[in-house]
Amino acid sequence: MKAFRRYAKKERAAQLVDIPIPFPKDNEVLLKVSYCGICGSDLHAWLNHKGYESVLPVVTFGHELSGTVVESGKAVKDWKEGDKAVMIALQTHHDENDRYCKLDLPQLSPRRRVQGLHLDGGMAEYVCVESEFLLPVPAGLTLELAALTEPLSVAEHCIENRTSINANNSVIVSGPGIIGQLCAISARSRGADVLISGTEKDKASRLSAAEKIGFKTIVVGSNNPPLEKQIKSFYPEGADVFIEASGSSLALAESWRSVRPNGTVTAIALYSRNVDIDITQFLRKQIDLRTSYASSKKDYFRAFKLLKSGEIDLEILTQKYLLSGVEEAFRNSEELKVTKAILDCA
Repeated sequence: MKAFRRYAKKERAAQLVDIPIPFPKDNEVLLKVSYCGICGSDLHAWLNHKGYESVLPVVTFGHELSGTVVESGKAVKDWKEGDKAVMIALQTHHDENDRYCKLDLPQLSPRRRVQGLHLDGGMAEYVCVESEFLLPVPAGLTLELAALTEPLSVAEHCIENRTSINANNSVIVSGPGIIGQLCAISARSRGADVLISGTEKDKASRLSAAEKIGFKTIVVGSNNPPLEKQIKSFYPEGADVFIEASGSSLALAESWRSVRPNGTVTAIALYSRNVDIDITQFLRKQIDLRTSYASSKKDYFRAFKLLKSGEIDLEILTQKYLLSGVEEAFRNSEELKVTKAILDCA
């Protein structure tokens, strides 16, 4: 089978290769992969960025996948050939003695792993997944749309659990990548008024996509007024909520300027460098500074519901590539030419 595999711990050290189709262990299911998204984490690992030292030197990338069951291991009872499934990407084996399992936050357990970084993932024609980490695709949901379940679950965790956005809140999302746009959609589905900001590089593709799906946008950078000044024309006192999804250290450090007193800043991005924050400015405005990491099974179920609602426009938000074009998809993602690249692995 074809698989996009990292072969060394160095920048861009990955290629499409032929490897044997894996054989499922007793507790595993073999999936024929239909679609697999390229995540920001995949890009960071591909570029060998700081903070991704735990990624295996040799591994098949890909954790945002949908597929069809081909074969099940001897101990698997709940899956049969032809069933449609998505994979829970960040995996922690359930343990009643693990405080994070008991809190329904398994993604915070020190025992966690990411399939596609710490064991072979779904940028391939086939993948084996432990049955514990599979969820059935609801009836009426296509496998292509279902491939967005994992990133949408991450957005749902941010908006529902870590930010608690309500109707009539004013929200600024910094960063028009797929996580930023899905956070914006999640917030809008709860009745919030949402702005999305990006840079000049984002204008042609990502901000254009945001506008097509109904969001007001702001362009920031050296040739434009500061974000906080532009926001005041929409929200004179500042936004209620600032979602930082760009991964820009400066955007997070300066976020207090765009938020009203007693507002909230939630960081959902990953940062390749340390963030120098003047915490006194947050304190004087009594701004809650929060973080949001990954998602749990409940967030996947909320994501399914939002996907079925018709809120997500695949044609606008995604660009599809054949598995054979995976390197082009990675380059285009790095260069911000697409909002979301999805590989057709069928």
